Amino acid sequence: MSHAAAPSTLRGEQAKNQLIQAAIEQFGEHGMRATTRDIAAQAGQNIAAIAYYFGSKEALYLASAHWIGDFFNQHFQQHVAEAQALIAAHSQDKTAIRRVIHSACCLMTKLLTNDDTLHMSKFVSREQLTPTDAYYIIHQHMIAPMHEHFSRLIAGYTGRDSDDTETILHVHGLVGGIVGFRLARETVLMRCGWSEFNDARTQLIEKVITQQVDFILQGLSIPRGDVNHEKS
Repeated sequence: MSHAAAPSTLRGEQAKNQLIQAAIEQFGEHGMRATTRDIAAQAGQNIAAIAYYFGSKEALYLASAHWIGDFFNQHFQQHVAEAQALIAAHSQDKTAIRRVIHSACCLMTKLLTNDDTLHMSKFVSREQLTPTDAYYIIHQHMIAPMHEHFSRLIAGYTGRDSDDTETILHVHGLVGGIVGFRLARETVLMRCGWSEFNDARTQLIEKVITQQVDFILQGLSIPRGDVNHEKS
């Protein structure tokens, strides 16, 4: 027979989650210069709650990195399962491989054009530029698995080696192109004459991203050095 969690446990989990949400925003804006006082105030918690639940500001920072990794992993669970099934079966079904890549790229685009993930992006960007122990957590739990799945899917489609440096760099270019809509957001808005991203504009970005995916898949499927496909 299952038992409901005790109210004190639920309150504790709620307090921890509120602290992590506030920490991600504060750390995203200020890095480790963020103060525990400001984090606690934003979370609506007593400053002592940080030491009680996490032990220190540094531990809260690492917990925030774990939370971000878990957030993205949960959103990509279905795509990971589909990718793993195709990889495990050594599938040569190019239509299925292309569909999974398209779907994952579109989801990534949705997440990175949504204001709700802005502070997470700031947190991760800080770690990319000035890595700490938190980057290892983010890399191992979020970035590396995504990168590896894309590499294997693209290799399955093109017949290339997933561990080949060029394949890895092509994947990085693809992912970086999507991330660019977050990191270079203002450039996109100003160049397109937009004031913000909305559903219609995000769908247009997704269309462009999937076109880029097709360019990569088709281009990498051509034998290296073969230009016979070109027309004068």
